[in-house]
Amino acid sequence: MKKYMTTFCLVLLKVTNSMSQVNSVPIDSGYIDVDGGKLYYEKAGKGDNIVLLHDGMVNCYIWDEQFPLLAKKYNVIRYDRRGYGKSSDPQTRYSHIDDLNQIFTKLKIEKAIIFGMSSGGRLAIDFTLKYPEKVNGMVLVGAVVAGFGYTSHMDTRGGNFNPQTLNSDPAKIDRYFIMDDPYEIYSGNIAAKEKIMKLQPYLARDNRVPTRPPDRVALRFLSEIKIPTLILVGEHDIPDVHAHAGAINAGIPNSKREIIPRSGHLIPVEQPELFNEAVNGFLSKLSK
Repeated sequence: MKKYMTTFCLVLLKVTNSMSQVNSVPIDSGYIDVDGGKLYYEKAGKGDNIVLLHDGMVNCYIWDEQFPLLAKKYNVIRYDRRGYGKSSDPQTRYSHIDDLNQIFTKLKIEKAIIFGMSSGGRLAIDFTLKYPEKVNGMVLVGAVVAGFGYTSHMDTRGGNFNPQTLNSDPAKIDRYFIMDDPYEIYSGNIAAKEKIMKLQPYLARDNRVPTRPPDRVALRFLSEIKIPTLILVGEHDIPDVHAHAGAINAGIPNSKREIIPRSGHLIPVEQPELFNEAVNGFLSKLSK
């Protein structure tokens, strides 16, 4: 039986379809079959649906501070994308959009508010463009958008990161981004760094299988998105992410952008109270 430590001292979960609890909130967990693999998911609460998408480094437990709170009012689903956490590694070309659509189909989600972090935010945008009838709101956290591109500053993390030096040791890459990178987690958030380090065995695995790209390049079609959208960016996140946030904000009509102070890229872990406050305000307006 595998055991793991979640970011915020949650209970140990069995790696099977099971019932467990997080902060007294019952959780239904299991696996969904997708083309060429399996996706691990957790579901809790009742009410309107919220789907949580993690970023490109950590798994679905990045949402530990939000999952039980949201489950008090909503039916909340989080899952590990392929190559993360308990989900299977990809063996052939696949589509994150198709995988997310399978989550919707097999968990009988007709419509949901989607929270997406970083590359999870890019997925939220791509999914919304393909299935606009299935999404009634988005919360984008340090999100990027396909078609906008990146600078060399992003690639080298402001000259601090040399991929050729670290590529042979994934553990060193993890440690760099958690402990040393000036943008991933703000230097003052030591507790957040320590919590993410506990998740290190469950971070992204080496994945050389290419994904199938979306049908359209999202940047060109952002104006088609008419749903309420909240865009959150950490004050100390890398300039490229701030630029992407600006492009998303400019492209989606009536979207709202906020800067979260004393945070880098991983806002839900670094500043959970400020994050939750911003999200609660957004959700309360959606419910009116």
